[in-house]
Amino acid sequence: MVRRGCLTMASGAALFAAGQVSRTFAIPRAETTAAQAVDVRGGGHTAVVGAATGNALPSLGLSSMAGVALAAGMSAKRCGAKRSSRVVCAAGSEGKKRCLVMGGTRFIGCYLVAKLREQGHDVVVCNRGKTNGGQPDRLPGVTDTDYEKMLEGVSVLVADRKDPQQLKAAVASAGKFDLVFDNNVRKLAEVQPLVEGIQASGGCEQFFLMSSAGVYGPTDVLPLSEENPGDPNSRHKEKLQCEQFLESQGLSWTSIRPVYIYGPLNYNPVERYFFDRVTRNRPVCIPYDGKYITQLGHCEDLANFMVKCIGNPAVKGQVYNISSEEYVTFDGMAKLCAQAAGGPEPKIVHYDPKLVEVPEGFPKAFPFRGMHFFASIEKAKRDVPDWTPKFSMLDGLRSSFQQDYLARGFDKQQPDFRTDELILSKAMSAA
Repeated sequence: MVRRGCLTMASGAALFAAGQVSRTFAIPRAETTAAQAVDVRGGGHTAVVGAATGNALPSLGLSSMAGVALAAGMSAKRCGAKRSSRVVCAAGSEGKKRCLVMGGTRFIGCYLVAKLREQGHDVVVCNRGKTNGGQPDRLPGVTDTDYEKMLEGVSVLVADRKDPQQLKAAVASAGKFDLVFDNNVRKLAEVQPLVEGIQASGGCEQFFLMSSAGVYGPTDVLPLSEENPGDPNSRHKEKLQCEQFLESQGLSWTSIRPVYIYGPLNYNPVERYFFDRVTRNRPVCIPYDGKYITQLGHCEDLANFMVKCIGNPAVKGQVYNISSEEYVTFDGMAKLCAQAAGGPEPKIVHYDPKLVEVPEGFPKAFPFRGMHFFASIEKAKRDVPDWTPKFSMLDGLRSSFQQDYLARGFDKQQPDFRTDELILSKAMSAA
């Protein structure tokens, strides 16, 4: 059954049976930071941990080796203390885990940290400390009191992952972690020093890697499954190399492969592309004939899956597609966004992207790749049986519109429609 441009998994399968779906194609440098201190912030205090290079740590007046030794001493003394213990002690046998979240200040990281805290785990977020003091943003609808309570179990490890030596030294000096969530890795060279730092402090129970469904190669059979081979020419090919590296290191790793992610706090203009236009009664420019099928997953559903993998032996060494259970056409996405915003059905203008050259500095023409792009999530539901997406596409878009688009005032801003105007002028000329 097709409703408002959405296709259920059953209706998507029917399309393929009928032969109606075409082929798918498918931060400072190391040499300048060896002497720099790395902050571990939490509970209103800052501990300073430096790389063991013998260089001075001005903030403590000690050598880096002494700084590491001091951190180790602090670790021994603070086990059992209130908040400082969460910076230096693994969780132990009480069921509580000590978690390292790479990034953690934006979007998925914020939802993941909140879910981990709901389960009672202690969380260390590792980032440059430049956004919100390194702490996660507050989720929509969360009160000041609840936000502060959540932050009681969150500490910040300040390090720049673009500096491999700094990252390795910071993680190694921060103590043992039970769980590691690498949410923002892009390259093999970024995950290697992280793993080395984790191994130097005793390894971890589980390592979660945020990959992408963009790793898959061309296929004539859809939806995409985890059995599909990777594409060596994909811009995400190094995420496949990260998975292979984790396997080679003997870690208990799990890789997550989302399709498109949407929801409140999204910093990529996915659903916002459509909201910007339907709320201003502008035409929505959609490439080709609007019939390509794609798929989105809500950020909270993604975070829920990750925390439900904790302690599950079935997920060891496995990769999982994570997204919604629904598929949607490009035209259907525009219609759903208009419905979520409480507006009329939008005017849609189709165009051939090959005939439109977007000048440098202009906004991206469209947020989705021009192809069928959707994946099966049956393996995830099988191996993690207490997880299933809770958001339908329409419900998820409503939450994004109310709790994010309006809440952050995007409806009051003036979007850059220069690319739209270019496309519309080309479409009028062709007509």
